[in-house]
Amino acid sequence: MVEAFHAIVELLTAALQAFHGLTGSYLAAITLLTAAIRLVLHPLTRKSLNSMKAMQALAPQMEVLRRKYKQDPRQLNVEVMNLYRANKVNPMGGCLPMVLQLPVLWALYAVLRQPQVFRGETLFGVPLESQPWPLDVFLQHPLLVLIPLLTVLTTYWQQQMSMSVSMTDPQQARMMLIFMPLMLAYFSTRFPIGLSVYWIVSTAIYVLEYYIILGPPRRLGVAPPRDQRSSPKAKRAAGSGETP
Repeated sequence: MVEAFHAIVELLTAALQAFHGLTGSYLAAITLLTAAIRLVLHPLTRKSLNSMKAMQALAPQMEVLRRKYKQDPRQLNVEVMNLYRANKVNPMGGCLPMVLQLPVLWALYAVLRQPQVFRGETLFGVPLESQPWPLDVFLQHPLLVLIPLLTVLTTYWQQQMSMSVSMTDPQQARMMLIFMPLMLAYFSTRFPIGLSVYWIVSTAIYVLEYYIILGPPRRLGVAPPRDQRSSPKAKRAAGSGETP
């Protein structure tokens, strides 16, 4: 396992150096390497998105089963698995492709945090391998604020799309839309700039893949209380566009 990981690290390092030889810039090399990785992993991304879409389509039936068998968890599990089988849906289909990507992502992190890789190249006057960033660095190089800002924007965009497919509770989705971008923006000031560049480019490409595979995301609505979602009044209100 360790040998395989080191082999991936060496392969990614060689690819990064090759792209640098073509462009003469490590910033451009990171961008091209990220695009190449996303291209190789695209079949897994496609499978993950299609699986999440299938799960989202079954959400109303899942809610019915949860209410019907709320006092019988064992039977609920049986009925849920029957629902999956009847619709040929693999509940792990959305997670497994992401898990398979982790070794590549860890290896890329190992590559981008090596100081000798970038040979002193800078972005906005700060070395690509710099970490973390103290406040005085921001004051001396104010353009660095673009890194956490772009991290917030791309992560928010990605989360909005993912939540529209994989999450049926709008309140939970909105919490994640706030939490995840801010958390990753903070991480972008703790990790090397090169890694942040990778995240921004990779996330932007994911958004493009989403549009290609699933089209524009649906708008997150406001979920009514659980005891009102299936009531006759709620159904009449939903049909007429009124608030129950």
